[in-house]
Amino acid sequence: MESKNFPILCEDKDCTGCAACVNICNHGALTLACNEEGFYRPRLNEDVCIGCGMCEKTCPILNPPDRNPASDAVVYAAWHRDDEIRNHSSSGGAFTALAETMLGQGGLVAGAVYTEDMSIAHTIISDANDLVRLRRSKYAQSRIGSVYADIRSHLRSGKKVMFVGTPCQVAGLKCYMGKDYENLLLVDFICHGVPSTSVLHKYIEWLSSRFGKINHLVFRDKRKGWYDNLRIAYNESGREITLRGKYDVYWFAFNNNNNLQESCYACKALGFPRASDITLADFWRIGHRIPFGHRDDIEKGVSMIVANNGKAKAFIKEVGTRLYLEERTLEEAIAGNIAGIQSCDRPKERDTFYKDLNRMDFETLCEKYMVPNVRQRMLKLFREYLPYCIIKRVRLANQK
Repeated sequence: MESKNFPILCEDKDCTGCAACVNICNHGALTLACNEEGFYRPRLNEDVCIGCGMCEKTCPILNPPDRNPASDAVVYAAWHRDDEIRNHSSSGGAFTALAETMLGQGGLVAGAVYTEDMSIAHTIISDANDLVRLRRSKYAQSRIGSVYADIRSHLRSGKKVMFVGTPCQVAGLKCYMGKDYENLLLVDFICHGVPSTSVLHKYIEWLSSRFGKINHLVFRDKRKGWYDNLRIAYNESGREITLRGKYDVYWFAFNNNNNLQESCYACKALGFPRASDITLADFWRIGHRIPFGHRDDIEKGVSMIVANNGKAKAFIKEVGTRLYLEERTLEEAIAGNIAGIQSCDRPKERDTFYKDLNRMDFETLCEKYMVPNVRQRMLKLFREYLPYCIIKRVRLANQK
């Protein structure tokens, strides 16, 4: 009997769950499943595997994709000219403008949506009416499923596709494709890291036990301004709940790095130059060092767009009047987005966070890992309860 050479994939601590290996396997030997922490990981069925090694060759950790020349990058401050879209976007609405342009050209857009069970998954849309599902940041790992394979099928049929995902997901798709497609636009964003679906679900269950079944979350509501966004939950009766104080623990843990994927603490996909065509982010700290002549626009949200190559620059021109654009410097962009070049620190509490998540009730977990210190508590009170007019005045004092 002929022996098989089973693949040796990257270690679990390095894996991002990008699913490139799962999508490339034509024999169904690899599937995506949650590990004990709730992060998506490939699982091998040795009875089905033929030992071809394609999954190894496609892994972006084992074989990092090519990056763009550093000299090609052009940085813009941007916002959507439709105030309603801008208000319902996490930053300035740049994603929506790019997506509208792609859909208007008869193309498709792939991005992350909430599923019926409040998990997060990538899907492909062709109708601008579905953009509302893709809009806004979602702050947990997204399941890729078969989206890479579906995108390749659309590209081969002549369709244009815009894919939006984390830097590691873009790296996975780029490795899966194996070559450049002129009709594929790769868009990543500055990423702090991703918690697992397990912790998101337990948080939602905990909120549901107090406020009724939660069926929607908004992590970046801008009613108190872009800098001081609030978390808002909606239950199945349509009730709106502002998640202040102890009910904001998920956001607190995320920003304290307690619940991120292990690979996020040593991210191999960050940095400039990028592997993507376009990079999106909030343009934090704009106007702090270099004068910015739009003080009254800052609290509405400002997007950062980095065009990483010629394809990106050409596409941004096609966006036309949907976006206000102003060229800025990469140095200014990085100054407010250090996560673009540097992984977050791994706290000691990460050693036990997910072990305790699986054995403790959520209230006890919060008491152990998610209690802000005095400084953090005072800052939260300032952001959550001070009138917006005062907050705005303090913010604008830092602008040049």
